[in-house]
Amino acid sequence: MHAERAIEIITHILPEDHLLLASSKRVKALILEEIAIDSQDKVCEAKLLQEAQDLHLSSLSLAKKAFGEFNVQTAKHYGNLGRLYQSMHRYKEAELMHIKAIEIKERLLGEEDYEVALSVGHLASLYNYDMMRYTEAESLYLRSIEIGKKLFGPGYSGLEYDYRGLIRLYSSLNHYDKVFEFQEILSNWMTLREINRNPDDILEYITNSRAEESVEEVLKKFFKLE
Repeated sequence: MHAERAIEIITHILPEDHLLLASSKRVKALILEEIAIDSQDKVCEAKLLQEAQDLHLSSLSLAKKAFGEFNVQTAKHYGNLGRLYQSMHRYKEAELMHIKAIEIKERLLGEEDYEVALSVGHLASLYNYDMMRYTEAESLYLRSIEIGKKLFGPGYSGLEYDYRGLIRLYSSLNHYDKVFEFQEILSNWMTLREINRNPDDILEYITNSRAEESVEEVLKKFFKLE
């Protein structure tokens, strides 16, 4: 694994608290999490997720030491932990991590920043898919949509996850009028994407993905849209 090799090299040539080490650990943790989610072996899955947690916690510690608590990089590490805990079915801990990420980003960047919208969407996903807190999830999805459209326009790639999340949410509540409404909105969005399609950065597309989708699913969607 390239991330693991990078960690070995950096450990030998740089101080143990260097930020490059935090970055490499974060990448390895994200890879391990995806492998764990796709694993059919529950023992292997638990082991990989635990290793991913240790790496994320180490990365968070390094970021806090370098930047302090109130820094966007630190907030991103809290968000990574939130998504990991969601995968581990530790939903209350996931919620706390996502809320902390949102609070830090709002304090530093304001309430209508792209980074805030990403974290808001991740919390909405947790409430919608795992905690069945639909009213809160709906409000968060709508907020994320509003920010995304304001910053990037109605064809913004990240809107898909919010639209699909709302369709799933309204289906769970048997609010079929809203399901049809957002299915039409999603259809119009897809048409707009086809008309105005520009080459996207694949890393940006993966970053915008929600926790309930694997990297493989995200990649398939990305190349389908190309």
